[in-house]
Amino acid sequence: MPRAATHRTAIIGAAAKLFRRQGYAATGLAEILKLSGAPRGSFYHYFPGGKIDVAVAVAETAGPAVRATIAKLADEDASAADLVRRFARQLADWLEKSGYAEGCPIATLMLELADKEPAVAQAGAASLQTWAEEIAARLVSEGLPEDRAARLARFAIAALEGGMVLTRVERSRAALEEAGEEAAAAIEAAFISAEIRAR
Repeated sequence: MPRAATHRTAIIGAAAKLFRRQGYAATGLAEILKLSGAPRGSFYHYFPGGKIDVAVAVAETAGPAVRATIAKLADEDASAADLVRRFARQLADWLEKSGYAEGCPIATLMLELADKEPAVAQAGAASLQTWAEEIAARLVSEGLPEDRAARLARFAIAALEGGMVLTRVERSRAALEEAGEEAAAAIEAAFISAEIRAR
């Protein structure tokens, strides 16, 4: 990878870590540069709009990264419900490993910027949608209609995002694991209901 591209990747990674820990407003450019090791010139080359451009990049980058994680879990699990349970446990592991100091970078950015920065809101919404699409695809492959699968997948993502907030606040993985279990139970109930209606 060319050195300049390496700088871009390092800046996005550093910004994501800082945004997860302390939010957008509390993160300064100097902190991003220090943590990334990138020169100021490289920063403005890739992000001419400054920190807000980095926020958009962080939101965009989180989409495919997390989607890849969900896809990998989908390949390993026996059911969509198990996929959601395992994803919740993996998120809980990650939060626990950080000492409950790091939240979801997209959620953090959305809470601060969604009503003020349309580009960030759009990037964040698109990333979250890709996560839901990955779960929905698994639900459809198991027999649920597309519209029902889409709604359940969005519910699962909403539950897990809320669980991440509670887990971080309570400094306990319980809320996130409970969110995963309840979302998985809703998925299992949807399949039971579909079978009953089909009879």
